[in-house]
Amino acid sequence: MPADESGGSDEERVEQATAWFVRMRSDAVTTADRRAFTDWLTRHPRHAAAYAEAETLWGELGGLPDPRTDRAEGPGADRRRASPDPRARRGRAGLGRLSGALAACVALAAVALWTVGGYDGLRADYRTAVGELRTVTLPDGSTVELDTDTALAVDFSPVRRRIELYRGEAFFTVAKDADRPFEVVAGGGVTRAVGTEFGVSDGGDSVTVAVEEGRVKIGRSGDGRVEDGVTVSAGEVARYDRTGDVRTAAAARRGQDVAAALAWRRGRVVFTDWPLRDVVTALDRYRPGAIFLLDSDIAAARFTGVFSLRDTDRALDAIEGSLAVDVVRITPYLTFLRARN
Repeated sequence: MPADESGGSDEERVEQATAWFVRMRSDAVTTADRRAFTDWLTRHPRHAAAYAEAETLWGELGGLPDPRTDRAEGPGADRRRASPDPRARRGRAGLGRLSGALAACVALAAVALWTVGGYDGLRADYRTAVGELRTVTLPDGSTVELDTDTALAVDFSPVRRRIELYRGEAFFTVAKDADRPFEVVAGGGVTRAVGTEFGVSDGGDSVTVAVEEGRVKIGRSGDGRVEDGVTVSAGEVARYDRTGDVRTAAAARRGQDVAAALAWRRGRVVFTDWPLRDVVTALDRYRPGAIFLLDSDIAAARFTGVFSLRDTDRALDAIEGSLAVDVVRITPYLTFLRARN
């Protein structure tokens, strides 16, 4: 992007305008913020133009609920969010008239802050909000611990017990019933157990199964032949992609991987040489609002650490301290990570 006479590039102005727009709409805006905003706005004519585009876009997106509202308002709230006001649809149709970079940034932030799982929340029998943990006792006496931002459905019949994990992560303590196998469907695979304790996490691109007690079998969800699948025993972790192809952890790491995969049950999140894109995805599940990577070249940076789920800001501080990354907190609901100059 070309630099203007004030030394800032078009890309920097887009980022700054977006940041100021969100900050000035925040309940936490201060008098000092307003003075700094006025100073930035008058510093260069293109700043005012960039900010005006941000305001126009927000007006065209009129009808989106306030992203600061509670994420756990029940099915009625989900239904209202799933059917935004017609003005919002008209606004999205007009995005092409605006600066592409600014439109993408502001629209993505607005929609990400607004969405609460969408369709997953509507079809789930049980769900948790961001930051919420919940334990449910099922009709057969089995229990399910739901991690944050998780949605699942329960389908029990005289011949089977079936859970469909739509999003998130859950730990299952299964009541023994040899006549009714207990199955968890997630991604492209299904995990079957009779009486055991295990966790299933849907990470989007892949699903992780961590077995704490007993054994499970994992097969493709579409072929109906789970009995021919891969057996995973206590202390082992298996992962499969969206096709259901299963791979297990190396023997030397199995116990460690189980502890790391189930650390959320102890209020911890563990990153072991994770790419930053995956770290951000994991942290995002425990924070209201959204975290965005502004530079694709930092997405593959590796990060290791153990953090409390109650203090994800500490993880962000550690990222900033150990990687060439700046963490820009606009509001408690919007955070950007960008490459450090």
